[in-house]
Amino acid sequence: MDLASIYFGLFLGIFVFTLAKSLEQTRSIWRRTRSLANIYLYMIWFEAWVNFIFAIITFLFLNKIIPPSLEFFLATVGLWSIQTQLLPQIIANRVSLIMINKRGAKRLKWSLVCIIGIINIAVCYIWVTAQMPSATPFQIAVNHVFERAEKCFFLIVDLGLNIYFLYLVRFRLIADGLSKYWRLFNFNVAMVVISTSMDAMLLGFLSLPNPYLYVQFAPVAYIVKLYIELMMAVLISKVVKSGASGRGDGRYGSSGHKSNPVNNTTSRVVVSGGDTFQRSGTSFLSKLRKEQGTRVSSTGSEIHLATFADPYSITKTVETTVMVDNGDDTYSDKS
Repeated sequence: MDLASIYFGLFLGIFVFTLAKSLEQTRSIWRRTRSLANIYLYMIWFEAWVNFIFAIITFLFLNKIIPPSLEFFLATVGLWSIQTQLLPQIIANRVSLIMINKRGAKRLKWSLVCIIGIINIAVCYIWVTAQMPSATPFQIAVNHVFERAEKCFFLIVDLGLNIYFLYLVRFRLIADGLSKYWRLFNFNVAMVVISTSMDAMLLGFLSLPNPYLYVQFAPVAYIVKLYIELMMAVLISKVVKSGASGRGDGRYGSSGHKSNPVNNTTSRVVVSGGDTFQRSGTSFLSKLRKEQGTRVSSTGSEIHLATFADPYSITKTVETTVMVDNGDDTYSDKS
């Protein structure tokens, strides 16, 4: 059995599970909002089906059912461009859930659109030109160099976004006493290894005897990355809804960091239901605020994580507002 068939069969196997997970999250959002007007849903479904079409036409081309032509190569680049635009946006959408600066989150997303768009345009010219029968040795050599640089770029983008997410979870949530997010942190570390390995394998497959074979592996890498994001969505919702695990005092928090002995910490999580989510128009991990000696009213329930203030010490209240939907394990970000 040739490599193209192996790649295509592997893709179909993962695609089935991805489709099931997407349906599960779609039903949950529909039950909660009675609407499918959701950017997150649009991105995961569009990414899944574009991936499916990309895998099919590439498989047919490698089996000489679709002949090489300018139209085919342009269609291939078009589908690839959609994939490479949507996946970073889905990851950035997850990162923005716990970013305090929402304006910064929007800048992050638009920066990705612009930078990746430039790469897409460059590939449209360099790669398509190199695939044509009239390609010169110089054009083919330039394409080989550019393809490796482009694969390294996407590896760095994916790794950078995931490392930034890990940083936010570790130093925005866990460091403030929310030790239950260790589960999310550890799971994401494992997923980063898998996701990065997909990019590394794409880079390595450029050295295969048939250089076009790596294009057949691309749908496998992208569908694995999409499935990881769907699992991350489920896990985030489960962790947010779970009870507080671990309590840290003001001197030695559960995150392992020592604080100032005269500054005791009172931490709490305010969990708001679906109605608040609809009115706010923000993500369920919408705010992480630190206040000095103040309390904020809430319509949700309060889970006190630590209340160990000494009688004569300065007490700092660390409050995390969590917007949770009332459906199954899923989330959406209306940014």
